[in-house]
Amino acid sequence: MDFLRAAAHKLGVDLDENQQAQFERYRELIELRSKQFNLTGLKTWEKIRNELFIRSLRVLSPAGGNVPTPEWFTDKRAIDIGTGAGIPGIVLKIALPELHITLVDSNQKKTNFLTEVVNALELSNTKVINGRAEELAQQNDHREQYDVVFARAVARLNELAELTIPFANIGGTVILPKSHGSEEEVEEAAAAAEILGAAPAITIPVNKPGNSPPDDMVYWMKISSTPDKFPRSNGIPHQSPINLDKIKALDHAPASLEQNYIKY
Repeated sequence: MDFLRAAAHKLGVDLDENQQAQFERYRELIELRSKQFNLTGLKTWEKIRNELFIRSLRVLSPAGGNVPTPEWFTDKRAIDIGTGAGIPGIVLKIALPELHITLVDSNQKKTNFLTEVVNALELSNTKVINGRAEELAQQNDHREQYDVVFARAVARLNELAELTIPFANIGGTVILPKSHGSEEEVEEAAAAAEILGAAPAITIPVNKPGNSPPDDMVYWMKISSTPDKFPRSNGIPHQSPINLDKIKALDHAPASLEQNYIKY
């Protein structure tokens, strides 16, 4: 736990005894439930600490401006899309108790686990939703209602753009941790991000704290409302990511074709 505490301190977060106990209990629950279903492939405390906990805390790395990142998150309303075992959402909630966080995953077993964690750790202002991002982002309670949107997923950025940007309010920020070397993905997703209402991405390489491989933090700031047609139906953002050239070519295409923006 000393290594985790030191890593958090480097980012301006000093974990008290209660927060350390919460991380310890969280680790115990991850290890326990991972034996029962496919929660995470990380089985040892060292890997859970390094790859899940400390790597999630990298989201708090300085991103410019005059306000230290942990303080910037104070009282923000955040949503974590495809959170899985609660990464990075629960980690950030433990580190930043004032954060209001919604955790979303389509896997019922995982959301049951998240509910167990929230109750066991007595996390306030934490909501767990079993559902699809494509559907939730079309609901008034969630569409453009969040100051911060997270997603730590293996999907490419041109897909994640459609699954995250619609949740951000104007002035809000989407933060996507990606493996280092994401320049191609950022460029590939630029058209989608613009269509969905985001400013051009800012990418900041992060290799500390911890000894895990370096990451890129990709930031999209929401500057205009997302068109009503986005996100599209379940699975379509994955099957056919938004492609600007194709959309332009579809200006006079039948509505049945245009509505899915098929990418050839």
